[in-house]
Amino acid sequence: MAIIVNTNMSALKTQANLNSATNSLNTALNRMSTGLKINSAADDAAGMFVASNLNTQIRGSKVAQSNVATGINVLQTAEGDYGVIEDNLLRIRDLATQAANGVYDDKSLQAMKDEVDARVAEINRVAKSSNFNGLNLLDGSIDTQTQGKGLRLQVGANSDADMNAIYVEANVFANASAQALKLYGADATFTTIEEAFANSSAAAQFIADVDVALQDVTTRKATIGAAQNRLNSAADSLVTTVENATSAKSTIMDADIAEESANYTKAQILQQTSATLLVQANQLPALALNLIG
Repeated sequence: MAIIVNTNMSALKTQANLNSATNSLNTALNRMSTGLKINSAADDAAGMFVASNLNTQIRGSKVAQSNVATGINVLQTAEGDYGVIEDNLLRIRDLATQAANGVYDDKSLQAMKDEVDARVAEINRVAKSSNFNGLNLLDGSIDTQTQGKGLRLQVGANSDADMNAIYVEANVFANASAQALKLYGADATFTTIEEAFANSSAAAQFIADVDVALQDVTTRKATIGAAQNRLNSAADSLVTTVENATSAKSTIMDADIAEESANYTKAQILQQTSATLLVQANQLPALALNLIG
């Protein structure tokens, strides 16, 4: 091998190996300290891109999980208020059945009517006051605002409505006042409750009107139950989505600490070896002095 003074190739090669070992050491240290295999796009541009998309889906799915839980709470609130309305309708039916028995005088019928009036007022109050976070549930306003489409619940991380939204049928949020339920009024048999309790025959007819109102409330509650079951299914699906996306992201992004520890040890040894050999390589040109003189 030629002895050259100006260019020490052995030193240059050893220095390159030292730099490589140092870079590997720093990379292993960075990965072990952050727990991530990819700490910048330069580490793995494609992996970073995929992981970023997965993270978007994970975050969106978690928000959707919260949306589903809130949607279930809305339905539970409406169902509870319908239960109160149903209880009042059942009592009104009991009173109508009692009044249909022709053994009561006018004062007795008036007393029954007074209780029915109170029950009707309570139905109207509940329908008007049913509310979730400022959203009126049973006064028909939701039906009006959504133009009959029902309440939209975002249950997915993306924009496509067919795959990411569930609509609760509009009839659930239709007006639930006594008149809207056709207990009395222009669309019912009797215009007023007083007419329904004018005599036993009228009260007997009124039983059928109460049954229509009860049927309406029961149908709405059944729709709520079906919607809750669908939302529970959506919640289960979101749990699976989050788990799978998180697992995929972990595969791409998370560092194997055992592997990085081995890489660190290897790089540390190579660094120390290269540093020692570089000292020796830098001394090679000094051999030329032995040839002079």
